[in-house]
Amino acid sequence: MTGECEACGRAAVSRPGGRLCEECESDWERSRKRWRRGPRAPAALTWGRMLSGDAFIAKVAEYLELGEEKRILEVGPGYGRLLEACLDWGIPFAHYCGIDISADNCEYLRERFPLPNVSFVHSDVETATFDTPWDVVLSSLTFKHLFPSFEPALANLRPHLAPGAGLCIDLLEGQRRGFRGRTYVRRYTRPEIREIIERVGLEHVAFDEVEHDPEWTRLLVVARAPR
Repeated sequence: MTGECEACGRAAVSRPGGRLCEECESDWERSRKRWRRGPRAPAALTWGRMLSGDAFIAKVAEYLELGEEKRILEVGPGYGRLLEACLDWGIPFAHYCGIDISADNCEYLRERFPLPNVSFVHSDVETATFDTPWDVVLSSLTFKHLFPSFEPALANLRPHLAPGAGLCIDLLEGQRRGFRGRTYVRRYTRPEIREIIERVGLEHVAFDEVEHDPEWTRLLVVARAPR
């Protein structure tokens, strides 16, 4: 099936995550290459600085319903800072799953969190499938790296959300996009984000800010699946 490339508008062929031309298909692969290799030092995932998940989870608790019956999916769990914050705060859940494109990173996280209701899945969020629906979806410092946008990932997740499921992600605000060395980074305007959320069949709830540390403030996006 042919159409326009989602990244540049040239003629393209459909693939599981969307439509990309040959040149942008190469960039799509390039954008994932860094993340497939698990870093020897976990802090390499956040530019050499270990960050806490406390600020993000505090915002999640303001907007989403959490509880011992909830199934939580985290996209791009990194070195486990969001899960660690949930455990430190005593936030209950039925199951917590992290999906990561790096097999090495999944293995690292399994060793770090050997808990019966926690799992880590080596897969790509744009093509992953799940047997049961999720009540909460979280992603921090990850969606800004998805090429050419986070829309294919969100569209793939949509059928796997329970009615009324809540979603919290953080992004960089603005209009620039491109590669910093091996790493793709995209900024989004608020109207762009609203349009993506609506196109995949979710409802926009709120924009907010999350301060990971004084130098790392991000735009928080809260959305919900219709009930």
